[in-house]
Amino acid sequence: MKAKTNIFFHAPKELTTDAFLVWLIYFLDSNEEYKTNKYAFFDSLILKKEDCGRAVNSIELKRQENNVDVLLTFRFEDNGEEQTVLFEDKTWSMPHSGQLARYKEIYPNCYRYFYYKLAYINSQEEKEVSQNRYEVINAGMMSSTLEKMIDLHPLIKMYYDYITYTFVETINSFHEKLFVKHDYDVLWSADAQKYLCDVIAENMTKQNVPYLEIRNDSSYGRPWTQIDIAKKEDGYWEKLFWRVDIRSGKFYIRLNQYAEPSEEEVNYKMQRLDILRQEANDIVESIPILYAGKVENRATKESEVLIFFLEDNDLEAVIESIPKISRHMIDVFQRLE
Repeated sequence: MKAKTNIFFHAPKELTTDAFLVWLIYFLDSNEEYKTNKYAFFDSLILKKEDCGRAVNSIELKRQENNVDVLLTFRFEDNGEEQTVLFEDKTWSMPHSGQLARYKEIYPNCYRYFYYKLAYINSQEEKEVSQNRYEVINAGMMSSTLEKMIDLHPLIKMYYDYITYTFVETINSFHEKLFVKHDYDVLWSADAQKYLCDVIAENMTKQNVPYLEIRNDSSYGRPWTQIDIAKKEDGYWEKLFWRVDIRSGKFYIRLNQYAEPSEEEVNYKMQRLDILRQEANDIVESIPILYAGKVENRATKESEVLIFFLEDNDLEAVIESIPKISRHMIDVFQRLE
């Protein structure tokens, strides 16, 4: 694969995905010799299971109508019924500002609503997509579909190479790099952090430990991902969460206390922090396979309660222990005066 001469490696934006999707469908519909590939594409990605095998015609596509990325209309040849398919396309970003629900209000009777994303889709994102009754198309699904037609046109081969190398193979490598090779540098990737937090959250759920949500963002260009596990909102606002991040070149999973105290509340926050840290230390001492690192005291709003540097611990042991620690710390947090 020659990335330097592949146009998609130089235009990795959502509008590029929109344009390729529109071009591809028009291309497959442009010549009778591509009919088999067109029907295969529709059967693989577009049509409902019960409609696979039905021929389609009268294909039209629109981009950015009412801010919707792509609208596809077509008719079934056997009865002439017109159908509309809505695509919301993402590369790295997530849904925002209620856009999924808003698009359904504008176009309430679509045949299908698709959320097509190339990068890793974490459990929180998938939940939002599902709640809005969109269906996911991920990079792996698109790659498998295009693999069967890469010889039709150089652009198809380029796009296939781009998404397969940049997204499919990368996402599929997260488990081996983290849990087999212990290559924690992969966590410079926000997607890898999301994957790891999904693994942690799934293990918490299996052990009947609730969590509030998974969030991710960046600081000075450095990604971080966290799992919120407890929140206090009655007068004084504070929360407790696990975060995957890096300090002094070492990646860690740490338990944080976060609040935005007034001047009068700073001492109160620090008193709560002292209790949380003591309780965290006590429970970690009961798990001899774990090694807790030294917490820092630099921040007023965000304070470290407990920290595990990955290179100093067995990652699977940390993940296995987090539900027990979380269950205890949630209880402590909720009982604090």
